[in-house]
Amino acid sequence: MDNRVLGVIAMICAPGMLGFMLGGEENALITGIASMVFMAGWICSNIGMQRMRATETGTWGRAVLLIQLVGLVLAFIFGFIEATALVDENNIVWVVTDLAWPLSMLWMLVVGLTAIVARQLSGWQRFVPVLCPFWLPLAVLGPAIGDAGGVIGLGYSAVLWFLLGYVVFLGSYSRQGASTPESAVH
Repeated sequence: MDNRVLGVIAMICAPGMLGFMLGGEENALITGIASMVFMAGWICSNIGMQRMRATETGTWGRAVLLIQLVGLVLAFIFGFIEATALVDENNIVWVVTDLAWPLSMLWMLVVGLTAIVARQLSGWQRFVPVLCPFWLPLAVLGPAIGDAGGVIGLGYSAVLWFLLGYVVFLGSYSRQGASTPESAVH
């Protein structure tokens, strides 16, 4: 699967968190599925960023995205656990995978700052990864200003993660050393 496909999947999955607007807060099945869809797209973006070398090729640049990927997989597993109710909230698996969600969001700040410093993404694309996780404070603080606050946070999330998928999609053709259709064959 090349970066173009990864980017398209990420763009399609980006609005996954809007499932919360469909009553997801009251329904664990909807919440879990929305979370898994969102995480699947984020995982695709992460893999695409690895291929694009968005955080450089040194030890830190590779590690920052690998750490992120582990957190995303754990958060995806949490979505599955939440949707299926396989374990309860007191189970250590529930606790660890549930923590992976906000920790992955916080770690995305590290990924974003690393991408900015690495300068492997061009122009505006370099700043998209660092802007993505700011939906979390919007989502947390949004309800304090009313229903519109939550909608704004979820809308911000959909737009920024869509843009991250778009960056991956564009990177399949625009970066030297990136996964291009020609290099994906080899």
